[in-house]
Amino acid sequence: MSNIYESAEATLGFISSPCLAKVELRVASRGISDRDALSKPDPCVVLKMQSHGQWFEVDRTELIRSSINPIFSKIFLVDFYFEEVQRLRFELHDISSAHNGLRDADFLGAIECTLGQTVMNNLSPVWKSFKVSLNTLCSGDQDRELK
Repeated sequence: MSNIYESAEATLGFISSPCLAKVELRVASRGISDRDALSKPDPCVVLKMQSHGQWFEVDRTELIRSSINPIFSKIFLVDFYFEEVQRLRFELHDISSAHNGLRDADFLGAIECTLGQTVMNNLSPVWKSFKVSLNTLCSGDQDRELK
């Protein structure tokens, strides 16, 4: 858990019930609009949580250079409280300066949801069908045990 999250939790006191589980959130984006004519965006996602009507930063992803379809490796780890409405805001920024500051960044968009919506939408994932050849799976040996 990041120091930002822990200090915000202690300062704002938004948690009143025991933690039910920890949730991992992974972020990707597709088709980011290219606002700069000379270069592709350098995207970064900032995760914010709402407490007492105010948004505060929990954590942020790494900066990915020159990408309109970034898949971020950063995993957000968030405590899930069953009977608490935990509002999340994911903000996408184009960070053009070397120091990753949001002050000089271009705001590209945001989405707001609750952590409960995110968790409930992923309890029954739908997997795309795929095929793996027998040769790839076990070198053609049908008696070989798979691990």
